[in-house]
Amino acid sequence: MLMQGKLVAGLGTSVVIAALVVAAAAGVSRAPKNRGNQAVNAKQSQDVSFSLTQLPENPRQYSLVISDTNERTISGSFSVDQLQILRALMVEAEKFALTAEAAGGKESKTTRFMDKHERAFLVDVQKDGTQSRLYVTLKTEIGRGTWEAGKIIRSAKQEDGFFFDLLSRLESLLPKLPTQSK
Repeated sequence: MLMQGKLVAGLGTSVVIAALVVAAAAGVSRAPKNRGNQAVNAKQSQDVSFSLTQLPENPRQYSLVISDTNERTISGSFSVDQLQILRALMVEAEKFALTAEAAGGKESKTTRFMDKHERAFLVDVQKDGTQSRLYVTLKTEIGRGTWEAGKIIRSAKQEDGFFFDLLSRLESLLPKLPTQSK
């Protein structure tokens, strides 16, 4: 059951394994490559880029690297189960961001989406006026980083940012989960 502030997922939890990843120079995006079953993707938007790569030694593990032009880079190795939790958080955050629910007037209001068992990912939605901003926090053994990941202008349903590229990438890579009846 998904809830604002908490995400209870029956996906199980896995241990976060640190990955030593050599990232491209900050702000430089790499072209997508296809190496058999290993999928690689890098997107750059609003000075932030990401790479999501299947690890050749374990096809159920992926390396996720997020970096920005300030040379801040966080990387980690995540299981398919962990990435399914990230996808679920992002889907619920996007749905919420598109609504006027809890939108701030003059002062912005922030709602956090998290899983009570998986601490590697946080997604925050900050609302003010007709705009929603999405923030992604990634916590790994080598550090923690938070980035402004996307923006939605609710009245125009206009979306911008790497949040939507990452979500699309997760949806294309991960197996579909059975829908749960409410």
